[in-house]
Amino acid sequence: MKFTVIRSRFLELLATVQSVVPNKPSLQIISNAMFEAFEDGSITLTATDLDLSVRSTLSTDVKVDQPGSTTLPVRKIVEILRMAPEGEVSFDIGDDDTARIITPAAKYRVIGMKTHQFPVIKEPDDTARTFTIDRAIFREMLRKTSYAASTDETRRVLTGVCLRFRDNKLTMVATDGKRLSLVEQEIEFPAESACEMILPPKAVAELSRLLGGEGAMQIIGQPGQILFDCGNFRFYSKLIEGVYVSYEAVIPTSCDERVTVNRNELISSIQRVAIMSNDKAHAVRLAFSDGSLTLSANNTEAGEASDVLPIKYAGRALSANYNPTYIMDCIRNLDTEEITFELNEGTGPAVLKSAGVPFLSVVMPLRIPV
Repeated sequence: MKFTVIRSRFLELLATVQSVVPNKPSLQIISNAMFEAFEDGSITLTATDLDLSVRSTLSTDVKVDQPGSTTLPVRKIVEILRMAPEGEVSFDIGDDDTARIITPAAKYRVIGMKTHQFPVIKEPDDTARTFTIDRAIFREMLRKTSYAASTDETRRVLTGVCLRFRDNKLTMVATDGKRLSLVEQEIEFPAESACEMILPPKAVAELSRLLGGEGAMQIIGQPGQILFDCGNFRFYSKLIEGVYVSYEAVIPTSCDERVTVNRNELISSIQRVAIMSNDKAHAVRLAFSDGSLTLSANNTEAGEASDVLPIKYAGRALSANYNPTYIMDCIRNLDTEEITFELNEGTGPAVLKSAGVPFLSVVMPLRIPV
């Protein structure tokens, strides 16, 4: 196999697969990526950690002199190219899978491994269901929900993000039992394609990093696996097995009061007050009253803090303690100028919404012993 490629373009291609390569691989071969060069003048890299796989193709700024395939150590190739000046880099891989690499500054000999040892990436079969969505929209949906997923591995299902395809909508949900975030997007698909899939946390992190730009993306799901196809880039992931929690039950269907607050002002106020929150309880009290929102926190060992925001509110006084991190995680991932709180008296949750966005976040109040 022989090909020549522009250094910077090849580094971009390597960046799409490098993070999937495990630091401590269970198999030596998965520390390598599969390199394939085709007669049409394109090259494809494939990497996997056995749970996630990425296949990415470059068809510009590359010249293929001899098609073929091999596997080479990804991180070593990245190091070589990072140290090389810009220009053409040539790869000449012999029958022994040893690559002779010539950069504008140095020459290298890198030992590879046979492709037959590389794990087979499972492609979708006849049971797969296909959905189309703009990848920028999907990335934003992940941003608005994934922070609410659990980190408790004993509740594996809750560590993922639930994708529910139903009634021509994609509903994306994440919850850890103390908070929940949900966002919806209308898309078209046959009624018989309705399904639910749970995307694992590592896949969420990789997709949030890799799904740049705009353009249509296909989501192809089948039992145990999901594929995100962006044309020259394909991302495969195993799914979390199990049934996601019945989250609808925790979303209030009505509220006593609605309060709109300036998002940036609320962020600044929470940051000021949370400094004095108790390290153990980690609570900030939000007290809504006529024309004002008072935020307060106290720590018997350190002191207390309070701050007042003017708001347009003329309802009855309502107050509760909340984990400030949960509220901040939500509003930092929204872009609207104002945030609406839907509140109920007593120990009911607060529902945060954003005008014009099919989004909501449920935050449970904290019960602080007196």
